[in-house]
Amino acid sequence: MNSSQVRRMWTVAIGMGVALGVIILRLFAFQVLHGDEWREVAIESLPVTDTPERGVIYDRNGAVLAVDEWDYRVGISPSILTDPEELANELAPVLQIPRGQLLADLESSELYGVLAPRVSSETAEAIRALTYGDEVQLDPLPRRFYPQNELMCHVLGFVDFDGQGGAGIEGYYQSELAGTPASATVPLSPLQPQTAVMAREGSDLVLTIDRSVQYTVERHLKEALAEYGAVSGSIIVMDPRTGAILAMAAEPCYSANDFYDTEKSLFYNPLVSAVYEPGSVMKLVTMAAALDSGTVTPTTTYNDTGAITVGGHTSYNWDRGAYGTTDMTNLLAHSLNVGAATIATWMGPTTFYDYFQRFGFGRRTGIDIFNEEPGLMPLPGSGEWQESFIATNAYGQALAVTPLQMITAVSALANNGYQMQPYVVAEVHDENGVHVHEPTVLSQAVKPETAAAVTTMAVTAVQQEVQEALIDGYTVAGKTGTAQIAEPFGYNPTDTIASFIGWLPADDPRIIVFVKLDRPQTAPWGSMTAAPAFSKLVKELVVLLDIPPDAVRLQAQAATTGNGG
Repeated sequence: MNSSQVRRMWTVAIGMGVALGVIILRLFAFQVLHGDEWREVAIESLPVTDTPERGVIYDRNGAVLAVDEWDYRVGISPSILTDPEELANELAPVLQIPRGQLLADLESSELYGVLAPRVSSETAEAIRALTYGDEVQLDPLPRRFYPQNELMCHVLGFVDFDGQGGAGIEGYYQSELAGTPASATVPLSPLQPQTAVMAREGSDLVLTIDRSVQYTVERHLKEALAEYGAVSGSIIVMDPRTGAILAMAAEPCYSANDFYDTEKSLFYNPLVSAVYEPGSVMKLVTMAAALDSGTVTPTTTYNDTGAITVGGHTSYNWDRGAYGTTDMTNLLAHSLNVGAATIATWMGPTTFYDYFQRFGFGRRTGIDIFNEEPGLMPLPGSGEWQESFIATNAYGQALAVTPLQMITAVSALANNGYQMQPYVVAEVHDENGVHVHEPTVLSQAVKPETAAAVTTMAVTAVQQEVQEALIDGYTVAGKTGTAQIAEPFGYNPTDTIASFIGWLPADDPRIIVFVKLDRPQTAPWGSMTAAPAFSKLVKELVVLLDIPPDAVRLQAQAATTGNGG
């Protein structure tokens, strides 16, 4: 080994010794001199969060009504970009952002920047396909998607970008649908015990509503508004035996997919949140109360003079006519205000309002839809009640109900006197299995024989006075309503709310249908607007719901009975 090689060897050895000494000194300083300080800031674990997916909403046949899809937040880290100018050229038409604005963001000194807070999955795919698309950060963001668009808008509601249900089922079942996120602090060292982080996934819901039935109802509602010049309206279809809602529609509607760009007033649900004075449909309840309490029988008569004064207020018949000696069936058939007020006064406030409370007025039905209102029914003894109200309430004025309250009340007459709680969710599917809704009795409003008697009277009323509501092959029980519209300084002098409620087959009801048209212009009367709209709709519903005509059904029942079934 010559001297030159020896010098090189010592140079390398000395250099390695110095480097080793520096490392030893740094380790000594890190572990000994400043060990306590570093231990305080050392990262030994990381917080981990598992966010659940929101549950899916299905119709009764499994069609998807609401499901989570994904939007994306578009971000960049300027320091890692290969060619900001070319990327700006490519991104500008995709994001619909001026190239100069994009280039300023791409050349920023920030560590991270957001180019677009939310874009669709289609836009995200277009970004990935760009030459420098892999340099763009796409962070997934959940978004609620409604495949049926506007269908069932007031029933389903919507979900905002923060994952909060804002109306309808989405609002009522927020906790079940959203699930529960899970979070924990997980140690980085594989030698330490690891914690599993698993969220409770959102529950899936199966509705009582068939989208085909709902679509038919919504189509007929739109056609009725156009035909009769009404500004808005509602239709509810219910199974009176269980309280299951088979369809529920209101117009105007909206698309929950575009909730962020929708007039906020449209989110208000007129089916369960808006109240109105129902008018003459309330005579069904008044008559049921009078019969059930023993105050009258179907053949009881009174002298109709065309006017009655109670508490200083005079009530008149709708046509200002005087009908003389009139029995209860004709009272209902001719929809006589004077008769309804008369039998209410015969009952007296205690009995009258006891029955109205049995029918659920003045309180919520408890339906599983967000933001249900209780309506308004002042009671004797309260500061709002006046003596005249017992007369006006009897024919549906000076109290307020929701459409849902009205159909729920009358449904008791179609169900042997038992009022069922309305509901729209048939099943909840979660990690514990399937939870099936059990029909719930709200009250026995009247005796079965009373319900049967009122139904018979309501059949006569339709056959004699509301033939526009008849359906070939089926016996329909029902009642019209033509209600004045209360305004701050009295009732509107011209506009009305026209309605019809009917159930069939009358002797064994499968459905009850409520139609309400607001401010119809072709005619003010429920018999000329809501009743024919009811008939047109129900002619299709009996086919969709497989309800056989009376003759076919009775023949089948007779055959079954004859065979000892």
